[in-house]
Amino acid sequence: MEVAAGAARWVVGKALGPVADGLLEAWAASKELGPNVDALKMELLYVQGMLNNTRGRDIDNPALNVLLQKLRDLAYNAEDVLDELDYFRIQDQLEGTYEAADEHAKGCMCNLYLHAHHTARAAGKLLCFCPSEPREEDTRQQVLCCAWPCAKHRSARRNISSARARHNHQANEEVSGCMRKLASVACNSIRHVGKLLHCSSLPNHDDDSSFMPINCGACKHKVSQKKHVKETPKLEFDRVDLSTRMRLIAEQLQPVCAKVATILNLELLGSSPTTSSRIAKSPPTTTSDIIESTLYGRDAVKKRIIDSITHDKYSAKDLTVLPIVGPGGMGKTTLVQHIYHSQEVQKHFQVKVWTCVSQNFTVIKLLEEIENAIPSVKDEKKGRTGDLIEQRLNSKRFLFVLDDIWKCDPEDWKRLLVPLTKGQAKGNIILVTTRFPAIAEMVKTTDSFVDLEGIQHGEFRKFFRACIFGDEKSQKDHHGLLETGDKIAEKLKGSPLAAKTVGRLLRNHLDVYHWKRVLESREWEMQTGERDIMPALKLSYEYLPFHLQQCFSRCALFPEDYMFNSEELIHFWIGLDILPSSDRNKTVEDVGVDILNDLLNHGFFKKDETGRHPYYIIHDLLHDLALKVASHECLSLHHSNVRSVEIRPSIRHLSIIIDGQDDSNGITDENFKSELRKLKTKLKVQNLQTLIIFGGGDESFVNIFRDLFMEANALRVLCLPTLSYPLVSMFHNVSSLLHLRYLKLGTSMSQMHLPTTISRFYHLKILDLQEWCCSLVLPRDMSNLAKLCHFLARYDELYSGIYNVGKLKLLQELKFFAVNKESEGFELNQLEHLAQIRELGIYNLEKIHTKEEALEAKLIHKEYLQKLSLHWDSARSNTDPDPSVEEVVLESLQPPKNLRKLRINGHRGSSCPTWLGDKLAVQALQSLCLSYVSWDIFPSFGKMWNLYELRLSNISTIKEFGQDQSFCKLVKIKFVGLENFEKWTPQESDLFPCLQVLIIKDCPKLSELPCSSHIVYPLKQDCNVDWLPKLQEFKIENCPEILLPPIPWTKSLCSVEISRVGSKLLEKLVYSKSSSGLSLEVKAKDGLHNLDQLLLFSQLTELQEMKIDNCPPLELKYFLMLTSLKELWAFSSNLGVVASEVQSGVAWQHPVEVIKIWFSDSSGKELTQFLSHLPKLSKLGVCHCENITQFAVGVDLQQTTSPVVSSSTSLDVRMDETNAEDEQQQIADVGEEANNGLLLLPAHLSNSLQALVIDSRWLVVHSLEALEALTTCLS
Repeated sequence: MEVAAGAARWVVGKALGPVADGLLEAWAASKELGPNVDALKMELLYVQGMLNNTRGRDIDNPALNVLLQKLRDLAYNAEDVLDELDYFRIQDQLEGTYEAADEHAKGCMCNLYLHAHHTARAAGKLLCFCPSEPREEDTRQQVLCCAWPCAKHRSARRNISSARARHNHQANEEVSGCMRKLASVACNSIRHVGKLLHCSSLPNHDDDSSFMPINCGACKHKVSQKKHVKETPKLEFDRVDLSTRMRLIAEQLQPVCAKVATILNLELLGSSPTTSSRIAKSPPTTTSDIIESTLYGRDAVKKRIIDSITHDKYSAKDLTVLPIVGPGGMGKTTLVQHIYHSQEVQKHFQVKVWTCVSQNFTVIKLLEEIENAIPSVKDEKKGRTGDLIEQRLNSKRFLFVLDDIWKCDPEDWKRLLVPLTKGQAKGNIILVTTRFPAIAEMVKTTDSFVDLEGIQHGEFRKFFRACIFGDEKSQKDHHGLLETGDKIAEKLKGSPLAAKTVGRLLRNHLDVYHWKRVLESREWEMQTGERDIMPALKLSYEYLPFHLQQCFSRCALFPEDYMFNSEELIHFWIGLDILPSSDRNKTVEDVGVDILNDLLNHGFFKKDETGRHPYYIIHDLLHDLALKVASHECLSLHHSNVRSVEIRPSIRHLSIIIDGQDDSNGITDENFKSELRKLKTKLKVQNLQTLIIFGGGDESFVNIFRDLFMEANALRVLCLPTLSYPLVSMFHNVSSLLHLRYLKLGTSMSQMHLPTTISRFYHLKILDLQEWCCSLVLPRDMSNLAKLCHFLARYDELYSGIYNVGKLKLLQELKFFAVNKESEGFELNQLEHLAQIRELGIYNLEKIHTKEEALEAKLIHKEYLQKLSLHWDSARSNTDPDPSVEEVVLESLQPPKNLRKLRINGHRGSSCPTWLGDKLAVQALQSLCLSYVSWDIFPSFGKMWNLYELRLSNISTIKEFGQDQSFCKLVKIKFVGLENFEKWTPQESDLFPCLQVLIIKDCPKLSELPCSSHIVYPLKQDCNVDWLPKLQEFKIENCPEILLPPIPWTKSLCSVEISRVGSKLLEKLVYSKSSSGLSLEVKAKDGLHNLDQLLLFSQLTELQEMKIDNCPPLELKYFLMLTSLKELWAFSSNLGVVASEVQSGVAWQHPVEVIKIWFSDSSGKELTQFLSHLPKLSKLGVCHCENITQFAVGVDLQQTTSPVVSSSTSLDVRMDETNAEDEQQQIADVGEEANNGLLLLPAHLSNSLQALVIDSRWLVVHSLEALEALTTCLS
């Protein structure tokens, strides 16, 4: 029921009585705020208990589902109104008022004034009433307490057309006259009460300021006033309206709860007491029988598994457990069935057993099944199941398949293996299929498991068509359907089960209309059969606990293939307030990490760690599942679904993907905008709690959103990472978003400014401005955000601009705090109360001159602090105070013992602090970075047993690391700008077993790495010692005196960058190993005589691409070691192979496929001889080679068919030995007749050479007609 505005709207043309009744109710509502809060909370507790009892149930009663949805809606409304009350109580604390308190702290008389004041405000709203405005029916959605009502109503009156104003003028005058009299009487009475209480006078009712807060004299002095800054306008609290809405919601909850309770009790009475409603349905039982006679798209993985378990790396082991992992419907069981029945497996294993485990992993039952499946042996002794299995498997090689494992305790798994590991045969195999990577990790004995992805598109299309038509003849008979079928296949993400599901939908209606309807509606997602795709995937979802279901389903709001980082995802869940409460030892962020790991272990996320920063992705079909299970509350709109997706009235979480492309459904940008305009009639925008918009959009999008989201006041999460226009142009009522928990804003528009209303979002927990790239000015009163936990920004200026940051007691990141940036509000003691801080950067510490000032930060008491940066300005003048002052200051800034990362910059004391030195207090330190320090005494790094990263930069006092320095646990070392660093001599035992990254730059006096002599001169050392065995990244730059080890001395190396190292040998070396292959680039100086001075060729057998620049000739023995080389580029290098060895007549061949030669001094004869040994050459480039004047194709020789294998290694090259000798002789004869300027392409390349690039400006090109395979020729 509405009191003020609601009563006024009904009063048009009526008498004064109903208005008086409204005032009496307003007084009662104001007085009953506290009891109404308690009553609503009690009802909410009852509702929560009711809804908890329905979790996990499949409720088939449609009427009950409707009632439960009504119950949820009312619970959401109650949550909103209580949240609103909490907002204004926070505002009271900030302002020193009692507007939202149950009772005034000063007692009875102040309470009287408080209620009178709000009653007067209700009268004032009646005074501002405009009868021509439409009535708002939703009691929850009226945020009447928000945003300056007088101004709003005056604006509304200005916008009324003159004709409409004339039509209503007389009625307005009559009603307004009545209300003015009534309001005048009420205001005079309240003013009289105010005088008795020494309160400020109430302004006249026609004053524009009549709706500003009025405080009694008892509390007026508590209102905070900041003289130096204009504060952000605050929202006004309507006590009467809020109290009334609480009472109405509580009254509405009671009958609905009663009806739901009655129906639930009846259902419980009628259900079986042995049936648990929480247990998900069991998946179908599998057998080893092959159902699909043809295995599509899995031939490669099938062959790889069969080879590995029959005669490769696993055949010599006692027992190998090889897991196969993938989402439901990915074809794991089908693949293993074909492996199980393959001829190689049937011949190789004497015993084969197939067991479907499913959700019931019971060791005794599984062992009994295995026992029954194994034939008994002669003279076996009766005994326990395990003993019988052991007897029957003795000296027999077995293959066991444990299909579809859902859960498995580690101890149970060990018990299962006991009787299987006592046989004497080698090469025993257990194949495990599961949906859960965590299970695969637990049971595997291999380095990795088989991760089964979707079938590749070409093979999947064949399989999909077979599911529909059967044979190829039927496909030809319905050729017109194939294009639509291919479009459907693209949406099935390579899932075999999805192909079967959709195939059944299509095969009985072979007409275009039906197929296009299936395509547009994604009808396969609605199929509910046991062997359909969505039920199969939903089994995994139903197996999750409720809190994991919630966290996963909300991810449906993000686009397909979205790359989540863990921080972003956890913050999103925090903003939605769906993370369960934790114990005292865990923060909500820790709970979020646990949930993400649980979803990863259950196979709902995949982690990609190939880049610098790991990210998480959801498999496409599981993303479709998330959309389906969340469809009652979550909606994601984009071009391809905006016309087909069902928009339910219960939607509370919305994402809109603007930057999608026009697709096959014919949805252009204009069509998309048209559909978005219709949303206002389909969607209850006032219910939205989440809004995410991907893509910026033009001005027309902004106008659509401004109209659409006019009433979106209940938002908790607002994510706009690519704003093209100011936020206020999209949300005209930004100030009323009082429920916000998570706000993410991003833009690259230079003129954009942050909205000043940010500082009034009192519930805000996460403010993410990492994508905000324009104005860096924060509201002055940002410290109002008392609940802010995470403030993320790209630029330090945003952190340093927080005035009075000490009020943000829950803040966890403050990466840049500028000490004494201003005369007040930036003192070091602002950090005292940041008890939750985890990452802290303190700058301008040169402005701190006393121990007492430093101690005020109380760093040692910040138990959660993990990352600390302490900065003195390294560019300050030398006239600053005595360095001993800085020593005292740093000593007083001792961090807590659990600190993980520490950075110190610009400190000019003579020694490290004792808490980092002799009296090491930060025992848990993992990362230490020192730069521009003037210390003579450094920490003993050898005592930092947990240190994994050490960075030293721009320090002139470091000359050497002595024998006492131990780096046995270090993962990363980076030395930069150590101008006097000469010697690094670790102990003999320091083998750097964990080091993965070594970076050294600008160390001009360093002559030797600690391991260089061991690598360069291995005969002098223990040959069994493996130096730097895990090194992956190695960079050295501008160290002219250093002794360089040969590359790569260890196979673990993935990235090597060397430049300006060794004054006479090397200009640049780049070595890179990635998923695409291994490549090497060498640019030498004139002092390099042989490439083996730089390269360890025995470790380069996997090299695929090699580029050499200004290098000496490559010896043939080394060239032949490069057995995987596909491309060889030579710049300013003499051919790349020693000419004398090429001409020596040695029978050798190499499988290199691409040769490119620029600016070479090689002669035509040398290149001709070289090319004659390359039977697989497909691309050749020869440019700017002065000694080559002619180019021609050799005589038509007999084609070669038989193998010649290099003496040094086994190459996959085929060429008949006799014919090869004949060709070599003919080339030699031509070479004698022609001068050395002729490059004669061997005739055997006429069938393989596909691309040719030659410089025809400087040489004569003869006929190329003999090159039959040539497709590209550039000259």
